[in-house]
Formats: sequence, C-alpha cells, structure tokens
Amino acid sequence: MIIRKLHIVGFGKFSDFDLDLRNDLQVVYGENESGKSTLRQFISGVLFGFTQNKRQASNLYEPHNGAQYGGSLLLEKDQRLWEISRLGRTQSRLSVKAPNGVESPNPEDQLKQLLAPFTEDSFQDIFSFDQEQLNEIRNLSGKDLSNRLLSFSAVNADRWQELSAALDKSASDRFGVTKTAKRPINRLIKDFEDLDTQIDAMTGQLSQYRQAEENKDRLVHQLEEVESQQKKLQIQIGQFTKLADLSDLYAEKNELAAGSSDLEAFSDAQITALTDSTAAQVEKLEGQINGIDLDEGSDHSTEISENPLLTIYKNNQRDLDLLDQSIPNLIAGNNLFDQTKNELKVLSSRLDQLHADLKVKFNDPIPKPLPQGLNIQPKTKISAFFIIGIILAVAGVLGIVYGFLSLEFPLPFFICGAGGLIIGGLLAFFERPKKESIDLSGYGYGTQTDLALITASQRELQEYDEKVQNFNQLVKQKQGQLYKIDSLLKLAMPLKQYLPDSAQSHDTLVGQIQVLLNEIRDEKRSAALSAEQKRLVEDNRQQQQNHLNDLKNQQRQIFDSLKVTDYSEFQKLLAARSSAQQRQDHLQNIEQVLTTDKEAMINQLGGIDQIILKIQAAKAQLTNLDAKIQDVNGQLLTVQSQLMSLSGDRDYQDKLQQRADLETEINNELEGYFTNRLAASWINESLYEISHERMPEIKKQAEAYFSELTDGKYREIIFQDHALLVTNGQGDHFYAYELSKGSSEQLYVALRLAFAESLAVKNPLPFLIDDSFVNFDASRKDVMDRILNHLAEKYQVIYFTANHDQNFMETNIIDLGALANA
Repeated sequence: MIIRKLHIVGFGKFSDFDLDLRNDLQVVYGENESGKSTLRQFISGVLFGFTQNKRQASNLYEPHNGAQYGGSLLLEKDQRLWEISRLGRTQSRLSVKAPNGVESPNPEDQLKQLLAPFTEDSFQDIFSFDQEQLNEIRNLSGKDLSNRLLSFSAVNADRWQELSAALDKSASDRFGVTKTAKRPINRLIKDFEDLDTQIDAMTGQLSQYRQAEENKDRLVHQLEEVESQQKKLQIQIGQFTKLADLSDLYAEKNELAAGSSDLEAFSDAQITALTDSTAAQVEKLEGQINGIDLDEGSDHSTEISENPLLTIYKNNQRDLDLLDQSIPNLIAGNNLFDQTKNELKVLSSRLDQLHADLKVKFNDPIPKPLPQGLNIQPKTKISAFFIIGIILAVAGVLGIVYGFLSLEFPLPFFICGAGGLIIGGLLAFFERPKKESIDLSGYGYGTQTDLALITASQRELQEYDEKVQNFNQLVKQKQGQLYKIDSLLKLAMPLKQYLPDSAQSHDTLVGQIQVLLNEIRDEKRSAALSAEQKRLVEDNRQQQQNHLNDLKNQQRQIFDSLKVTDYSEFQKLLAARSSAQQRQDHLQNIEQVLTTDKEAMINQLGGIDQIILKIQAAKAQLTNLDAKIQDVNGQLLTVQSQLMSLSGDRDYQDKLQQRADLETEINNELEGYFTNRLAASWINESLYEISHERMPEIKKQAEAYFSELTDGKYREIIFQDHALLVTNGQGDHFYAYELSKGSSEQLYVALRLAFAESLAVKNPLPFLIDDSFVNFDASRKDVMDRILNHLAEKYQVIYFTANHDQNFMETNIIDLGALANA
C-alpha cells in the first residue's frame, strides 16, 4: 500500500494543506515545531481514527484557525486508488471511495479490509517508530533489554511483558519464602498455626465432639440414601401411573384389532378389491344410467296458425327478418349510444368546472383562446414622419455647424439650418413613437383585462374551447346514434303488443325483441319438423337404449368381480370399506400415543391390572420410607442437640469458626497468588515460543542490518533461552546488555526493521520513521541512510527529520519550511 497524497482540512497548524508523496523514499524535512510529528499523527489518525479523549494523548491537534477537523488520504493498493476521508474528532465521519468514485456503504469494514491484517496497535508496533523508543533502550537494564529484543516477533510484546511483571510483583506481594508480617498470606498462615495450637489444647471436648460429628455424618448419609430410594419410588410410581392412564386406549386397541360386526357381511377380499377408482367408475356408470331417459314424450309441434307470434311473422316476414339480421347492429349501436352518453356526462362535469374557474377570471362570456405564437405585448410604432423629422433636425444641426465654419456666406446656412432644426424637431415631437396595444376584443377579451392573466390562462382557455367542441361533436354523434336506433326499432312495430312500454331502456327493449325472435325461430323449427326428423328421433332413442344396455353390462361385470348382486348391495360394501378405513385411521391415532415400546412395557408388566397392583405396592413401600425418614430425622435432631451441648463453650466454638474462616481466606489468597504466578509464567513462555517460532526468518535480515550498521564488527545474532547474544568478527560472544548504548540502539533498529519486513509481505503498509537516528554518529547515519534507500526499493518509507545533512536526493525531500514561506 502506498500513500499517494494527503489533504488536511484542519489538523494542528495545518489547514487546507495538500502534499503529494513519493511511492519509494519520501523525506519530510523541517525544523522543530514545523509540523513533522503533526503529519505523522494525521496519517495514523485518518487510517485508524483520531484520538477522542485528551487523557489518551497530550495533544489532540485541534486546528489553530478553527477549521473543520480532519482530512483525507489517497491510497494506492494493487494499482487501484482509494480515497480515505475522516472528518470531525469527537463524532468523526469516515468515508471510503472506491476507484470508480462510488462511496462504500460500509466504510469501516472496507478500510479494515484494505489494512488487514493490521490494526492500529500492530501498525504502531511494526511500521511506525521514533526516537522516544530508542531513548527507552538506553535506560533499560540488562534483563529488560534482552527481553525487549527477544520480544520483537510478538505484536504488543511490550504491553504483555509489563502485564507479566505486574502479575509477578502482585504475587510476590502476597506471599514469600521468608516470613514477614507485610505479606498477607504469610500473616494468615501464622494466625492459622496459632489458632490450631489453641484448639489442640482443648482435647477434652474435641473427642466427644468429633464422635458426635461422625454420628451426624452417618445419619446424614443414611438420610440421603433413604431420600434417594424415595425419589426412585416416586419416579417409578409416576411411570406406572402414566402406563395405567393408557388403559382405555389399550382396551380400545385390542377391541379394534379383534374386528367389527358391521364388516362380517363382507370378506376382507371384497373390501380390498373395492378401490377408489372402482368405486368412482361404478358411481359414474350409475349416473350415466340414471341420466338416460327413454320416455318418448309427446309431440308439441303445432301449426303456424296455432301461435300468434307465427301469425305476426307470416304477415310481417320481410320486416322481422330484416330486424333479426339487424340485431347485432342494434346492440352495437345501443352500446355506442351508452358510451357516448357516459362520455358526455364526464365531459359536461369538466366543462362546468372549467366554466366556473374561467368565469371568476373573465366573467361571461368566456373569451376565445389566442392563436399559437400571437404576441400580445404592446408594440412601439415609428412613423415615417418621425424619421423625416429626425433627418431634418440632424441636417439643420449640420447646417448651423457649417455656417460657423464658413466665413464667406454663413447667413444662408444659419437660416436653412435653423429652419430645418425647428421643422424637424416639431415633426419628430408630434410624430414621436407610441406604444400601441393589440386589439383583443375580437377574441372576447375586455380592454382592461390584465395581459399576464390572459397569458397565464391560455392553456385553460384552450382546454375549455377544445372540450366545448368535443361536447358539441358528441351531442351530434349521440343524436345520430339515437336516430339509427329508432329506425331499427320501427321494424319491431308488429311485435308492439309483446314489447314493454317506451319508458323502458333500450337494453330492456332489445332484450325482449331477441326473446321474441328466438321464440319465433323455435316455433318455425317445431312447425317444420318432418316425418324424416321423427324417424331420426326414434333411431336416436334406439341408440340410447343400446348404450343403456352397454352401461348396465359394464356395471354388472364390476358387481360380479366384487361379488355383490346390485347397486344397493354395492353401497353397503362401500360403507363397510369406509368403516374399515376409519377403524384403521383410529388405530393409527391410538398407536401414536400408545407406542410399541409402551405396549410392550404394559405386556411385560403383566397388563394394566398388574400395573395397578404394582402402583399400590410402591405407594405402600413409599409410606414405609416416609416413616423411616422421620425416624432418621429424629435421631439427627438428637445428635445435633448433642453437638450444640458440646459446643456450649463459645470460645471453643468461635475458635473453630475462626480456623475455618482462616482456612478459607488462605485458600482464596493462595488461589490469587498461584493465578498471578501462572499467568505471568504463561505470558513469558508464550512470548518466548512466539519469538523462537518467528525469529529464524527475522534473524538473517537483522544480522545483515546489524553488521552493516556496526561496520562489520558484529556478524551474528544468537537467540538462547531468555537471552540474546551477538558475535563479533573474532568469534567472541556478548550479551545484548553488555553492548554500548549506541550498539544497543543499532541492534534494536536492525531487529525492528527485519521484523517489519517479515510482516510487510502480508500487506506492505508505509513505514513512518520520525527522526529516530539523531544519536547516531556521522558514519552510522550514512549507513542508516543507505539502509533506508534500500528499504524504499520495496516499500514506501516516509522519513520525518530535522537534520538536513542526509544522503538523499533533493527530489526525495519535502522542505516544510519552504512550503510555509511559499
């Protein structure tokens, strides 16, 4: 990951401040108070959050000029740019914009994913360090220095070591090998021993008291056994009672298994053979048989003269046939008439609304809408006389001017010029341009009507005019439709006596006409029935007879397969089958409650009657146990009374209680002591195991850095159990705490950089180094500069320094002082 750019809205001394950073080595130079530490804290704050409480930091970096707190970083990861913005300190708002510019809906999760697997603590412990950490190295003891250097491979190892030391000290304060009154556990043990000596001196009562305690323990144990037997019996009685409650279901199941009298008339084979499909087929055949009616009926055909409608049809055949053909047109015309009437109703409602609105604005009559594009604003009219007057006035002025310029004959020019100026000025004055308004009276607008109102109402006037035209058109259309309907209805005049009065709707009238025409059509067909048609009816009756016989034969075959004589007996078989199915379903319901296991248990116990006898016996045994419990409780009360009598000496009793309390207190204190000791030991062992697990991969790079920083004096770093050694060029070994303070710092830097490089492969975050080498001599500084340049070939290194004598190219240096003066 690389920080490409930072923008500070407000943070410490910076406000509205932008800084572009290199992707390799970026040296930020500035004298003290120039803002180097501010920039470092800003980068950490945007990545992991700003400090919320002043107790957590000595400087909150509030903007000096009152600007909004925060800013943003432009990060590059996997060749993609992400913008991380964090504004506000106490209620900070985080924003993460993806490379496509879309803001992430879950910025916290997105930022954690970009920085994973590192948190703020691991970032500060791995990628960020300053001179203060090196100063701590100078003040460490030999053991602390070795522990600090050995702990590099564990994140937050410093804090774990501090916790281990605190736990170890807390344990030492509780208990020690040497006796001292200042340690609470030693003091409690001394008090316990003194009390034990005093209690042993009271041997006279102790023997009897202990014998009574033994009797009490025996009786308590006996009581527990009897109560255990009581509980077992109660559980057994409960189980037997549950089985006895199933007696009705048990008897009902046996009765159902034995069979039912209503099924004795039919065998199991008959009931099994009657399937749902067979029953459905029989019912279908029975319905078809009952549906065939072979009754010849009576011939209802009559002569045409016998029906008045046929007589009317015969006398008005042409009109009624034409009416019959026109029925679809009549229905369609009637529907269209109803539709037009509904449209007129809706349109009339809208017209009334528009008319009321426009009447308020313009009064009656409502004016016409203006033509599209007509400009109604007043126009200025310039006449030809005005233009002539202007020209004469200009010519007059020129003549007067020329008269002044001419020395020989000025008078004619003065006279002509003055005359032209006067005439032209008068003509221009009387014929000056005037604004003329367009006459809108032809459209129905009054002379005093506001032009703005006219313009604003044009759309409403246009709608009103269009709907008036539509209304008039629909009215004409409705009249035409009504004329067509009335013309067709005149053809039904011969049927007038059978039709409803004119007050009825057209739909009712057309429906009655259709009924009459259908009746006439039926009468015509009935009257035209010929002998050939009657023969066809007889043939059809014979076919139905044959079909009836086939249906009965099919039904008979099914009855024979079911071994029943007729449909009545088949219905009895069907009822028997339904009864058998209900019995089977009921039996399954019983078996869901009375399971196989429960039934087997009932049979195993000899049946319900035997179970009832067992319940009675168990209850009798339970009564005996209750009596035994009462007896044991009586003996226990006697023993307790004896103990109370033996404990009458309050001093002896108090001492026993004090010893018990001291024993409990000692156990609690020892528990805390061993807990702290074990926790401290566990932390140290864990740090040691983690160090030895990761150190091999760190060791090689650290040795290279340390050798280079010490000009080859030290070649090897050796990790032993809880100790760290280095080897010089002659093969001599030195413990880390035996090194000079400068060499100790260089060993720390070598291990720190090697550790950071080993973890950077997971996610190479930028290295933030804040003036960490001010105590190095000139040669070691040069070496450190080379190491930083080498490190920047793989990672982004941001180096904050107040020293200008560095071995870096000018293109890699940002001078904060120069930026401030720019």
